[in-house]
Amino acid sequence: MHREIADGVYYVGVDDYHTELFENLWALPHGVSYNSYLIIDEKVTLIETVKEPWTEEWLENIREIIDPSKIDYIILNHMEPDHTGALP
Repeated sequence: MHREIADGVYYVGVDDYHTELFENLWALPHGVSYNSYLIIDEKVTLIETVKEPWTEEWLENIREIIDPSKIDYIILNHMEPDHTGALP
């Protein structure tokens, strides 16, 4: 499920209620969210992806808004699996 949070800006992330530890250290009693945003303007920009097991749900969130092949740019803040796991 996606949410439009401003004109042309969409939250397309995924909630993970199965992961119990963050970086095998910190307890996650309520799970974790993988935040990902889609910005539609003159160019289409995706900020972050999600951890690999949630790729299909994340792609469906994007497909509800736009064909993923129309994404022009992907911005990754750093190269950890919870930010980049859905990249091919």
